[in-house]
Amino acid sequence: MSNKADTKHLKLRGNIWWYQRRVPKHLSNHYPNQSFIQISLDTGDIREAKKKRNVLNGELERKSLSMTTNTEGQKFRELVREMDRDRKNYPQEWDMGIYPDLLKEQGRELELEAYMTVNGRQDFSRKYRLTLSEGFQMWLEDIGHTKTDEHIKKIEKAIKEFGTYCFKHFDWIDSPDIALEDIERKMVYAFIKHLGKTLKKSTVQATISRINTIWMYLERVDELEGKNPFKDHIYSSAEADQSEKREAFTVAEMKAIRSHEWEKPVYKLLVDLGIYTGCRISEICNVKKKHVVQDDGIVAMNIEKGKTKAATRTVPLPDALGHRLLEHINDKGEDDYVIGIASKTASRTFSNFKTRHISTSKLKSFHSFRHMYITAMERAGVEENITAQVVGHERGKTMSYGYYSKGHELKKLKEAVDRALEHLVA
Repeated sequence: MSNKADTKHLKLRGNIWWYQRRVPKHLSNHYPNQSFIQISLDTGDIREAKKKRNVLNGELERKSLSMTTNTEGQKFRELVREMDRDRKNYPQEWDMGIYPDLLKEQGRELELEAYMTVNGRQDFSRKYRLTLSEGFQMWLEDIGHTKTDEHIKKIEKAIKEFGTYCFKHFDWIDSPDIALEDIERKMVYAFIKHLGKTLKKSTVQATISRINTIWMYLERVDELEGKNPFKDHIYSSAEADQSEKREAFTVAEMKAIRSHEWEKPVYKLLVDLGIYTGCRISEICNVKKKHVVQDDGIVAMNIEKGKTKAATRTVPLPDALGHRLLEHINDKGEDDYVIGIASKTASRTFSNFKTRHISTSKLKSFHSFRHMYITAMERAGVEENITAQVVGHERGKTMSYGYYSKGHELKKLKEAVDRALEHLVA
């Protein structure tokens, strides 16, 4: 089937695409009294509809996986715990109702092996050991519904990367789906060092934290005991920080970026705001119409939600860009977002564009605009404390500007911005 004709589970009603499919039999408990799943995708664009369709298919697949969480391993461990308790409390009669020959005759192998493990005849515990992926499935079924799709995917990815690394580098690990009792602290440390060669310290910490989420959950539900090998590690950032230092785009690359015809024109505004304000992409995407302010001909953005407390500030815009922004938000409500695209989606879209059309260097990204903006300020001779206030390297002093006048401060910042304009690569 060609990509163009791929409309499986999609139905066009009027000019809006809908997701429509029959409820899979094995998921009928999730959809009582319902034969079909029907969800409006709120778009008339077939490309957007396909993306949303794929996300919904992924959610159904995860529900299907969660149905298998009560695995043989989990059943075996529950039986062993129950029999151990009975043996401790009723040592003379704990197995009076268990008939091994009958279990064997009925093909109830799991129950027979649990009984043989508890009575000491033969230990089958290793066969039913709890693995990291099984622990993830238990977590997913129990509390995964409270987490975002992206968060779940990141945890699953971290688990797979850790299991694959250990399987390749430690001889005693016999599967990428690593058994939790096989995980040693030195293995986690080695994995941290491995990640640190190419990733930032914060990214490495986040990866370990995601795996630790599963370990701590299993501790809380009494599936694990003993020391947590994912806690209290030392993270070195020297190599990673050096490799992650951003590079500026060249003049030719900037020309290609600014002349690109985006499928959604708002991306052109997003890029120009990045270039001519030095704001982070998340800061720009969080700006609402009510955060755009004017005074004495100056248009500025109040950054209320940033990476740090220091990011709270007011950023004046070059005149032409300010007028474009006002025109763009003219028909929006006060609480409407200026860009109208989630920061992660915007970042991913720009990154894909950059890789395909501009540069494959990992050191060049939307964040490069911020570094280039700061460099332009420096070349224009702008005082360091003024630059810091504009880009949010220290707590801004004009945050209240949108609510009462501090025009003299805004004018001073605007003068600095205008001085830096000629030093920005256009």
